[in-house]
Amino acid sequence: MDSKTTHFQDKKDSLLGRTTEDIHELMEPLGEPQYRANQIYKWIHYHNADSFEEMTNLPKSLHNKLTEQFCIKTMRLEKKTIARDGTEKYLWRLQDNRFVESVVIPEIRRNTICISSQVGCSLACTFCATGSMGLVRNLTAGEIIEQVLQVKKLSSHGITNIVFMGMGEPFINYNRSIQASRIMGDPEGLAIATKRITISTSGIVPKIHQYTDEGLPFGLAISLHAPNQALREKIMPIAHKFPLEQLMSGVRYYMQAKKRNRVTFEYVLLHGINDTPAEARELISLLSQFRCKLNLIPCNQNFLGYSPPPQEDLEKFVSIMMDAPFTVTVRKNRGEDITAACGQLAVEHQEKSIFIKL
Repeated sequence: MDSKTTHFQDKKDSLLGRTTEDIHELMEPLGEPQYRANQIYKWIHYHNADSFEEMTNLPKSLHNKLTEQFCIKTMRLEKKTIARDGTEKYLWRLQDNRFVESVVIPEIRRNTICISSQVGCSLACTFCATGSMGLVRNLTAGEIIEQVLQVKKLSSHGITNIVFMGMGEPFINYNRSIQASRIMGDPEGLAIATKRITISTSGIVPKIHQYTDEGLPFGLAISLHAPNQALREKIMPIAHKFPLEQLMSGVRYYMQAKKRNRVTFEYVLLHGINDTPAEARELISLLSQFRCKLNLIPCNQNFLGYSPPPQEDLEKFVSIMMDAPFTVTVRKNRGEDITAACGQLAVEHQEKSIFIKL
């Protein structure tokens, strides 16, 4: 048994990703007042403390008690890779020796971290490397947040934006993804502006309704990738469970409640699959009902056999989309040389488990 495995066998409960109420409840046997939980919460999330000894406004006796029973960070950096374009990919080893990946995309006006919400994914989208792994387990709220906190210390780029577009479907791990988002957007937590946190879903319609009803302040992105039901079923099995018509109804429900918001649609262009002029026109017809933004993403080469459109086909598709009554952007491929681009995140030798039943 190696040293890393030995370390993880002796694991303690982490306080990272817990609310002040959660922390207070855990500390009640220690006889500590509520304000101590508030202090610890802020030290962990806002100040990004690695140890209880760093918490200078706590008595040393409490440091010792906390260290005996709890921990903060639980993830170890297994590997960091930097692409030619500056994109950074981080491979994390979790307490149970599973792995997840996070990606930092530096730009002129923003630095975005793309975080994971699950180990693997159960949705099996045919063009996504993560989906080929199957689902291993959900991440905890602490593990979701820790990706950001660790990167803050390891990257030379200050994080301004957070997107749930890494491994997994965040709306299947709904409660933990939302708790993590609340803490990341809390001024006493990570203090990231809520409008700079975006949660992406492949179309778990009941959760879109719940997300809307809860009045959450974060952005919403929809992984669309096809303009009609028949094609969506071929490349995204989730479309059998939640057809495109239901998904669009869910988006309308969200937009009616969030009149000032703009929903984002993600559309990966797959050569010979969804990149023809006919599909471009269908896409305009489908999305013109919404105040939205469409991100066109040329597919990245991976072992699944898909390829990006040739430049001529891409330009033809984009020229048709320029007539759309909504914002259209073409996303530049980032981090492709280190398999950090959209749809490429997958960890080798990851144990698979049974798909979650929706």
